[in-house]
Amino acid sequence: MNPVYVPILLAWTALLLFHSPAFSDIRLPIPSATRNLNKQNTKLLQLKRLLDEDSIIPFYQEADKMLKEASLYRKKNVTPQELTDGLFLCRLIATAPFIDVNRHSNVMWLMNHTNLDYKVKDFMSRSMPLAALTDKHSTLPEKEEALRFFLTARALVLQQFRSSFDHAFEATWICSEMLLDHAPQLTGDREAAGEFANRLATNEARNNKLKNIIPRRERIFVRELMQCFPTKAVEVKKYLRMAGYGDKDIPALLDRTVGRIPEARYLYKGLPKRKD
Repeated sequence: MNPVYVPILLAWTALLLFHSPAFSDIRLPIPSATRNLNKQNTKLLQLKRLLDEDSIIPFYQEADKMLKEASLYRKKNVTPQELTDGLFLCRLIATAPFIDVNRHSNVMWLMNHTNLDYKVKDFMSRSMPLAALTDKHSTLPEKEEALRFFLTARALVLQQFRSSFDHAFEATWICSEMLLDHAPQLTGDREAAGEFANRLATNEARNNKLKNIIPRRERIFVRELMQCFPTKAVEVKKYLRMAGYGDKDIPALLDRTVGRIPEARYLYKGLPKRKD
């Protein structure tokens, strides 16, 4: 291989492997209960400050410490204050960007904390007090607003995960490994080749993690939408579209998550038939 072409090939491969995900343009609303910052939890305001300062790694480190407390937000007897805190935390995490794998300093940190941002977003998107918000006898204020906010946030996070997953990673990875076998000798820059190898390993681990997260999040999300809207297919499809699924994608999504059970029959009406 001509040494002149190696930097070009490495740069080309990097563009394919280390792309930045194109996040959805969904605008997550600000729940009315969280608009007055003077009434918000001090820890949550500190977390917001980190996000506003674009301190993404410290943001996820602090958010991770709050996950145990956040599990309280899922209980059926959630209090109005816990619901408010849950809404505030959910909005922060849902709108936070993933850690940028194109920055070398981040890659070195991610070598030891590979999926912290994925872990935090995955957990938070499961911390919705669904039982309380769908309970007709619950006296929680602004239940409908809170429910729709959480569902929109869930759709947004699922869309983020899907946009970050690289379907062609394995094919490009093989090419990258071949280049790395020769790059140090051909370019004379072992440091650059080492950085590339670290980024490759980090992205491989993160992409593999998404293989597990996305199918699980799909199953949970579809079932929750069916629970919230057991007869309203329009509402279910609205949130699925928010998550990035087109009408042609929805039949396959339903097949692999709930199947053609009687309870899901209403969701298939009016959708294009699959051509397998």
